Amino acid sequence: MKGDNMTEKLYDNGTLYNFDARVIACNKGKNGYEIILGRTAFFAEGGGQAADTGTIGGVRINDVQDINGESVHYADSAIEVGTEVHCAVNGEIRFRRMQNHTGEHLLTGIIHNRFGYNNVGFHLGSSDVILDLDGQLTDSELRECELAANKAIAEDRAVTISYPDTETLRTLEYRSKLELTENVRLVTIEGYDVCACCAPHVDSTGKIGMIKVISRENYKGGTRIRLLCGLDALDDYNKRLESVYAVSRLISSKPDEIAENVRKLADENAALKFKLNKAERERAEEIISSLKNDDRRSFCIFTSAMNADILRKIANDGVKLTDGMFGIFADKNGGYSYIIASENINMREMSREINETLSGRGGGSPKMIQGSVSADRKTIEEYFKSVRF
Repeated sequence: MKGDNMTEKLYDNGTLYNFDARVIACNKGKNGYEIILGRTAFFAEGGGQAADTGTIGGVRINDVQDINGESVHYADSAIEVGTEVHCAVNGEIRFRRMQNHTGEHLLTGIIHNRFGYNNVGFHLGSSDVILDLDGQLTDSELRECELAANKAIAEDRAVTISYPDTETLRTLEYRSKLELTENVRLVTIEGYDVCACCAPHVDSTGKIGMIKVISRENYKGGTRIRLLCGLDALDDYNKRLESVYAVSRLISSKPDEIAENVRKLADENAALKFKLNKAERERAEEIISSLKNDDRRSFCIFTSAMNADILRKIANDGVKLTDGMFGIFADKNGGYSYIIASENINMREMSREINETLSGRGGGSPKMIQGSVSADRKTIEEYFKSVRF
């Protein structure tokens, strides 16, 4: 369709990926060369969908924007005005987007017919389609609508584009996020939906392939749905299946028994963590009861790897035995993790000296610092002996 002084839009035929056109303008802009054609099948960004990409006369097109009714194609290089050029839309990307967009129309139409909810937000991204509704659906209700949509795909219903005049438009019921009264482009899915939309679509529901809802959540008093259709849905399914089989191999489980076996592993892990924490707490009490420091000089102790909370508990008791610093060093990857505390020395100010001397890194508060060092035990012990207060 084409109005006065506007680029003729050819994408009512969504599978028109190749066409010829005349270059009527080419100017250097901030985002490359801005090319305007007398006619174009490139869809300009709009309605929650990104622009088509492809080539014009062999020159790469990175973006297309609709500016005052003109489709402005952003290119890497200039093309001479008046040139007749062959143009090619990236058909793979276009087709996948049409599958997703038409699939969203079909699912939303079914939801609208059954529950009266409206589409108040739409975004067709690179990883999923986001659909926002103004009412809340349960998981069960959404599954029923998803099934109905996939049955409609199997029926291979016609998808048509029309531009009804103002009088005809007044007699029609159709979905639209905007109050439109003229130049309305309607996308009709036979028997299921009529919706105002500017984007390319497949010409029958069978070409959607499939619709799969990925997630549902309550959002701003309504429902946010993430879905995928067609080839994108198949790619997503294959990725998820690969993950299922990978986990299946890791835990030596049949794919259909993964959830139950992972739950058992999680329970076992929780029980082991409880036992480990109990053992560490008992070990901490033994360490605390064995702490001695008769001269109240700075001192340190060494232990095996332990939970940071347990180490802090030991540090809080050990610091009471010194007027200087108390440090606890736990084994870690050939070095030590540390917690050092003092009731009289500003540990934040001391942290730089400690880390430089012991080849470490870390920090904290004036009362306590923590981090890790690579120095050996002898070097650490000699440093604590040298600290004055």
